[in-house]
Amino acid sequence: MKICLYLFCQLGKDGFIFFVHKDNLVSSLTKDQIQKIYSGKITNWKEVGGRNEKIVAYQRNEDSGSQTQFLRFMEEEDIMIPPTDQVEDLMSGMIEEVADYENRTNSIGFSFRYYTEKMIANPNIKMLSVNGVKPPKETIRNGTYPLNVYIYAVTLKSNKKKNVKKLVDWMLSEQGQYIIDKTGYVPIK
Repeated sequence: MKICLYLFCQLGKDGFIFFVHKDNLVSSLTKDQIQKIYSGKITNWKEVGGRNEKIVAYQRNEDSGSQTQFLRFMEEEDIMIPPTDQVEDLMSGMIEEVADYENRTNSIGFSFRYYTEKMIANPNIKMLSVNGVKPPKETIRNGTYPLNVYIYAVTLKSNKKKNVKKLVDWMLSEQGQYIIDKTGYVPIK
């Protein structure tokens, strides 16, 4: 079945983020370093300014949205196949493992800023800067954070209901963008 899109409209932004245990000495990695960690070319935190500890790099299950975004992030880089105990079905599971895995600080994981900061908000993790830029709303809004993702409204071409356009127009209005901001995402206006 072929689906033709009628409306494809950007409503907001979020950041794709990487995080570590709060006591990990590393606070910033380059995109290249992260790709090398997840391809197995960097295996110890000392290689990127941390302690002499093996890196435990968590991934999500294949059909998750964060794993899909992760695969985009990796671009042409080969991804190491993680041990089954380093693949999490739930995003909350990845955050819990990085925060509390055997009381160690050597894990790394990924998610979306909104989910990590607003939905889970585990005080035992810290979001990493990427290429020297932290991922708060301001750097996502102004585009300096390098791993922005966009939130879209999409409807089928066959949907002729006039309220669809009204809803999207409202979401793009000052009031709609205010609500996007207050829910924890980054407005586009």
